[in-house]
Amino acid sequence: MNRYLFEQLIYEEEGPTLDFKKEQYRFAKATEDDKSELLKDILGFANAFRRTEAFIVIGVEDVRGGRGNVVGLRVEDHLDDHSLQQFVHNLTNQPVRFRYEAFEYDGKQVGIISIDLQIRPVYLKRDYGKLAREKVYVRRGSSTDPTKPASPDEIAQMRLGVSQHPAELLVEFADKVRDITLGATASWSTECCEMPEVIPDLPKPRQSGPLWGIDVPMGRRHNPDYFRELANYEFFRRICRPVRLSAKNVGQVVASNVRIEITVPLNRGVAVIEASERPSPPKRESNWEDHIDMRHLKPAFRKNPGELGIVQNDDRYRIEIDCGSLQPGRQVYSEVFYIATEQSGDISLNGIIFADNLPQPKDFHLTASVRVTQKSMTVDELCLLPEPAGEDD
Repeated sequence: MNRYLFEQLIYEEEGPTLDFKKEQYRFAKATEDDKSELLKDILGFANAFRRTEAFIVIGVEDVRGGRGNVVGLRVEDHLDDHSLQQFVHNLTNQPVRFRYEAFEYDGKQVGIISIDLQIRPVYLKRDYGKLAREKVYVRRGSSTDPTKPASPDEIAQMRLGVSQHPAELLVEFADKVRDITLGATASWSTECCEMPEVIPDLPKPRQSGPLWGIDVPMGRRHNPDYFRELANYEFFRRICRPVRLSAKNVGQVVASNVRIEITVPLNRGVAVIEASERPSPPKRESNWEDHIDMRHLKPAFRKNPGELGIVQNDDRYRIEIDCGSLQPGRQVYSEVFYIATEQSGDISLNGIIFADNLPQPKDFHLTASVRVTQKSMTVDELCLLPEPAGEDD
């Protein structure tokens, strides 16, 4: 959501693609009857006969014939997108393509639920609250009447042309190791540790023994920069977070030649780093082979789905992920990359999905909430740190 689109919406009339809600839906710790009101509206828009994306705008009072009145919400009243996604997907016959977004307009908080065009009909697998299983609730005009679900003729009309639907793709955060998704929002804690400005050399080991008086195995090399390399390694390890994404085909047609691009402006105080660029664990002593970093050696052409590259210019980072072709239900997980920021707050990852059978590129939005602790380290504390045993996220 951006300011231009939001201002367009509040001047529009309610209908099959727009609804205003003055107050937030009851969700957290609410009864099934209360939560079924939110569920009904999402299903109604998902099944509506429309040609464009639909929006439920929360915190805006409808004014018939005039501009909507932005009354706003309390920050703590925002819904959690991940919890909302799980709630809906656990109840419906197929995943519903929607998202919840917190948006600020002229100092006031607004909640926005965006519902994509998608395969229909969508219905409940079991009774829930005031809603019945296998009933197809549909928004007609400016409301969804739960007493008037879709007729057999309407359902048949929804199914027409299913094979001609464009690809439907869902991008989410994923666990850094396991192949499981985490939703469109994530949160983590990091540490911004200020390192000493002047860091001494690593002292040479005591010389003794018969071979030139040096008690070091043949071929081993003393590393005088060890403490400086350790400071760099520790700063990175503490401030950076490994991130992994997934792309899933949630539609009923093959998505061909899928590509994801995510843009992160440089002026947001966020750094994006490829795994091959992270500092290696330093060693006090090393063999010559230890100085050959194989992580930087990549094939000339990307072949494996999920491989990524990061391109930086003067204005932004661009994360590029090639996913190949995805059959319905197939999921691809990206390589790990790293995100760093020195200040607590939300990081927005705004991206675009491309595919041969998408009529136009599709926008998506991911949000990471980061809590950063500020610390500093003395030379003595640095020198007392144990030598890193290996790669550590």
